[in-house]
Amino acid sequence: MAGLLVELVEWLASSWVVTIFLALTILLIYHAPGGRPKNFPPGVLILPVIGSLHLIPMGPTREFLQGLKKKYGNMASFGMFNARFVVVSGASTLKEVLTQKVTAARPEMMPTAGRNYMTTNGRTANLGLIGAWGDQFQEQRRFLLHHLRDLGFGKTSYEPIMLQEIAEMLDYISKQGGQPITMKRLFSRSVINVLWGMMMGKRYPYGHAKLNKILETFLQPAEYHILSPVWFLPDICRYVRYIPILRRDLLVVKKILDYMEDEVKECIASDDFDTNMSVVATFVREIKKRKNTDSIYTMEQLTALLWDMFVAGMETTSSTLSMGVKLLAENPDVAKKMQNELDTVLGKGTKPSFSDIERLPYTQATIYEIQRVFNLARFSLPHYVTEDSVLCGYNIPKGTILLPNYDNLMTDPTQWEYPNTFDPRNFLDESGKMKKIESFLPFGVGKRLCTGEALARRELFLFITCLAQRFTTKIVEETDPGIINPVFGTAPDGPSKPRKPSKPSRTRKPSKPSKPRKPCKPSKPRKPSKPKKPKSAHFCRGDKSHYYDQGQTGRPRFLYKTTSLRRNMFQSINVLHTIAAVN
Repeated sequence: MAGLLVELVEWLASSWVVTIFLALTILLIYHAPGGRPKNFPPGVLILPVIGSLHLIPMGPTREFLQGLKKKYGNMASFGMFNARFVVVSGASTLKEVLTQKVTAARPEMMPTAGRNYMTTNGRTANLGLIGAWGDQFQEQRRFLLHHLRDLGFGKTSYEPIMLQEIAEMLDYISKQGGQPITMKRLFSRSVINVLWGMMMGKRYPYGHAKLNKILETFLQPAEYHILSPVWFLPDICRYVRYIPILRRDLLVVKKILDYMEDEVKECIASDDFDTNMSVVATFVREIKKRKNTDSIYTMEQLTALLWDMFVAGMETTSSTLSMGVKLLAENPDVAKKMQNELDTVLGKGTKPSFSDIERLPYTQATIYEIQRVFNLARFSLPHYVTEDSVLCGYNIPKGTILLPNYDNLMTDPTQWEYPNTFDPRNFLDESGKMKKIESFLPFGVGKRLCTGEALARRELFLFITCLAQRFTTKIVEETDPGIINPVFGTAPDGPSKPRKPSKPSRTRKPSKPSKPRKPCKPSKPRKPSKPKKPKSAHFCRGDKSHYYDQGQTGRPRFLYKTTSLRRNMFQSINVLHTIAAVN
């Protein structure tokens, strides 16, 4: 026995698992914050080394985070390993905290930090826009906003390009002749073409091999739970590319980056590069201008910026448009009122323009209500405090991670007249005009306000109004849900396939008769259970099919099927659909 114990100890000592475990333990003890600082926001117990993982071993859930807000208020805390977190809630508190310079940085997080360490061979995590901080973030945000203005975003000059995409999408729907297609991919085609024109200076028609390649590259399955405890081990993002079980999701990121690099090279080699006013061409000219200086304008930064713009811009807009069609299908009275306003104000056959939005209060309120009910970003990406600060009367040490909580803003009964139903009257006053709601922050707040807000607002308005002008939706049937990935989902081709019949089980030998048991006492009759309330619209459990009915509106119809919605807490999740035109 003693010999076996000696061999076991020697094996454990030579095991790489034990080596890694001991190294992590030493790192955690070295970096351990030592519990809760003085005058830190209240919250659950934060222990040295493990933080609050004794309560949330798999990381914080939505229920846990909302429980913190409910129990401890708008500034509530917890910990994971050596990282301290403060959940920031409430519209006024969010605005006070996130508008300060010391809260505008990002912690190292997946997948952006892992991507940047991979592309720079471990040199830096500060690339791109989403995960960047400091001067890098400020300069890249300034460059992008300036270039978007030059291209016409924020004005009406870029609308013809968007309307061209929408017209091609509507014609594509009409030509399907009853054959199912994927609505999520349908919106992705149009949205990515708008982005591609902005970033690369070109677009591709439906069915083009290049467009299909872009969709295949970007719509790949991958999942990142940004608040998973593993991402808060010391320096884990720097070394994730060396850990087999963790680096597999980086392969998806690498495939997208490789495709981006090839497209950038093709753009540079094009004949019209010198006159091309796209983001890529302008950025490359900036690189050449600052060639002999220590500049943040590099090819590594360009590919990271493109990745951020495409992944964030495509997913968020496509998801919101999909949910918008679904909500209008489930609320035909709202859809009809919006269509009547469009017909009355614009006239039938007149293409909408974003300049018309002030004349269309009910339409604007409907689009805002879609964003409110969808509530795309329940919890925003984390912020990082860059120096010791006092926020809302609490001492916040340098290195604290702030988690903006937008979850309950969209359903706060003190702010909304109809918080739990889809009703555009939430945004209208008694005279039918738009009113401002402090809690409506779909694009965030502060120095990290969404860079693409102007583009997103125009896309949502033009896509939804053009669809409403031409189609009307109704629910007709239900089918089983397909498989949905939390980040890059793949839409099902149609109703789920029937299960194969199971094989007949083998006949068992008869068992020996058991002894007769004593009769049990009769149990008390149970009270009848209360019927379960149906799930809210944006958490439907099963697929639902819709068709666009001609009815009294004179609009053509097409079959529309949508799967159930699952969402990751911190990233936009596509609502997947299949549709089919009916002649």
